[in-house]
Formats: sequence, structure tokens, C-alpha cells
Amino acid sequence: MKAIWLSAMKKDETAVQTIMSQFKTYGIEAQGHFWENDNAKLAWLGPKESLVTGQSDMWVILAGRDDLENDDLRYGLSMVALCLQARKGAGYPVVILQTDGDPVTADDLPTPLSRAVVLDANSAATPAKLIAKVHAKVPDLPAAYQIDMVGNEQLGQWLQVRPTGAAWPGIIFGVDEGEIVFQAVGPAGQLPEKSTLNFAMQGLKLELGGTEFTAWATQNEVSVETAYFVKISGTPKTLLFGPYAQDSEAELYRIQLQ
Repeated sequence: MKAIWLSAMKKDETAVQTIMSQFKTYGIEAQGHFWENDNAKLAWLGPKESLVTGQSDMWVILAGRDDLENDDLRYGLSMVALCLQARKGAGYPVVILQTDGDPVTADDLPTPLSRAVVLDANSAATPAKLIAKVHAKVPDLPAAYQIDMVGNEQLGQWLQVRPTGAAWPGIIFGVDEGEIVFQAVGPAGQLPEKSTLNFAMQGLKLELGGTEFTAWATQNEVSVETAYFVKISGTPKTLLFGPYAQDSEAELYRIQLQ
């Protein structure tokens, strides 16, 4: 049986019950929650765990235009989306049911949600489109990197970053806001108990597209098996990272989170 997870940005029990009943009518298991907007407490970790560890074939976000323009909400949704893509693939389906306001497009959304399908929650045609989407084959989309959360409420925001293909000779990782407070390299999957860094650097200043980033770097090899772990505080709007190499120009990836 197919299953979806619904995240409602507003506590509208009637709207949520209507959507869930529509799915169940077509034999699709529907579970969900009302979103708690508290990034300081990493409240988005709850739905993240439900999505990545439970049976869910599609993530449905019920939101108004004002919700999708709220930076705090965008940050939490982006972090959940990054983890979903790391665990279930870049093609994992995400649908935004927009309840009001001018229609949102991909250009209006942060990077991790840029592939989301936006549907009018009030359209009579939407239920059929949702059912078709959850039954559609998930595309195997290529991705150059994976970012996953390996921290928790006690340890804080620890991100695991690694390439999906060839190993990187080192890594540089920067934020435009918030702060990097620690970095490590070790086997992918969990925080290393100890880490020896090669030529570690802190407080590097980068500028891209008029935005200034503060970055840390290390020349340890980072691969599919050996990942880079970075602890960040706050809620950066943008992440900038990629292979670090002194003697050549490497491609850097920019992820807009808000």
C-alpha cells in the first residue's frame, strides 16, 4: 500500500481531515502532523525522522503563500527536504498544496524544494493529480552530493556532507549567516568518535554573487564512504561548499535554504 506524509503549516483540522480522507478513499495510507515552527529547538527533526524512517512514498506540504515566504518555515522545510533527498534519492516526490495567495513557482522556493510540484489545494482536479503523483515511478535523478542530518536536539545541527561520485581531495564549507562551530571527517553514517584533520582552516572569507560567506576547510579526502561532518549554529540562509584544492579551481555548490 502506498503511503503519504502530510505536513500542515497551519492548524486547520478540517482541511487536513479532508485531504487524508481523499487519500484513504483510494487505498493510500495517510499520516501527518501540524508543523511546529521552532528552529532553535530543531522541531523539524520530528517530521524528518517520520519521513526518512517510516513508510512514506510522498511528502505533501499544506501551506499558504505567507507560509512559503516565511524564512523560519522555509529553513525547516529545506532541512527536511535535504535529508529526504539524501536517504530516499533526489527524485523523492514532494507536493505543495497551496491554500491561498498568488501561485508559487519553483523560482520562489529554496533550493531543496525547487523540484516540488505546486498544486492548488482548492482545485477540484487536485485530488486526482495527487493520486497519480503518488503512484508515479520515482525518477532516478543524478546528484553530485548528499547532505544529511546526523545531529539531534542534544548534539545540535551536525550535517554530513559527501559526494556521490568521485572522492574530493578536501572540502570547503561556508555559511552566510549563523556560525560554523566544529568540523570533522570520518566514516559516513554517524559522528566519528575522533577525527584527525589535515591542514584544517577556519574563518575563510568567500564572496559569491554579492553574498559573503565564512568558511572552514580541511584537506582530508571526502568520499561516499568517508564523509565531512560540520556543526552549525543558527539558521543560515545559504550554504556554499565543494571540493577544496589549492592548485585548481573546483566547482562549489550553493544551496539556498530560505
